[in-house]
Amino acid sequence: MSQDKIVELQHKLKDNPDNLQLIEELAIEYSNTGENEEALKKFLYLKDADPENPEVFYNIGIILEKLKYNDESVKAYEKALELAPEDSDIIFNLASVYIKIKKFEPAEKLFLKIIEKDSNDENAYFHLGEIYSKRLEHEKAIEYLNKALNLDSQDVFAKFYLAYEYSKIGKIDESIKYYNEVIKQNPDYSWAYYNLASIYLEKGDENQALLYLEKTLKTNPSDIKSLKLSVKLLCKKKKYAAAERVVRQCLHDNPDEADLYYLLAKIFKKLNNKINYIKYLKYTLKQEMTFSGHIDELKKELKEAEKK
Repeated sequence: MSQDKIVELQHKLKDNPDNLQLIEELAIEYSNTGENEEALKKFLYLKDADPENPEVFYNIGIILEKLKYNDESVKAYEKALELAPEDSDIIFNLASVYIKIKKFEPAEKLFLKIIEKDSNDENAYFHLGEIYSKRLEHEKAIEYLNKALNLDSQDVFAKFYLAYEYSKIGKIDESIKYYNEVIKQNPDYSWAYYNLASIYLEKGDENQALLYLEKTLKTNPSDIKSLKLSVKLLCKKKKYAAAERVVRQCLHDNPDEADLYYLLAKIFKKLNNKINYIKYLKYTLKQEMTFSGHIDELKKELKEAEKK
């Protein structure tokens, strides 16, 4: 439907190329269909034609943000806010991009301004909690995240951040409670499983940690960090067959991931299986572009293994 609308607007513009309303409609349709570069061209034309229109700068900010040009997006939103200083949508979008570029102080001021205008804006409370979390102001983060949850008890992201913040101040039972609520609400939330695994590992409960690492990998087979920790714990327990099985399952989804071959090599080294140890070191080297370690050290390890 949008493509038909685009064609229709293009035809109309051939007869009336300076019609700003048609150009704006076309720009919006381009944006709706993901043709952001084309949308940006149209909005930039509108900016030159109508330089005092805050909505044009606001839309330019949105497109630049979609294209991940965050610094340029900020400039567009700031100009829009200069032209319309009380527009809540502009304030919110600008504050959100400030968070992306780690300008937390101006983001905080803008979200507080939103709350002054509307004390029931759940999103503003959540983002303030996010800001305080990133600034390591844990108690303040918890305060604002709880305010967000009071307004929307189903906000799974607020629950996730709360769980994280409670763990940071040592309230582990509260942390576990909220991570479990996140999982109940969203069973595929892999980070919740991983963070629970980390909590149980710190508590010394390796079996529970392994259980949650298994669930992490089930929901996100590409989570190499979880895989490495899982293999480390399994090898510590001398469960080498289980460790090998976990790695091979991940290799099925990530056949070009060098670190997985390296993990297999290390497992076979612990089993004193020299043939497979060398074999998987060589496989690792073949995928060197995805290897997270140092290639020179890998080559040295392989050379030394072949000498023995």
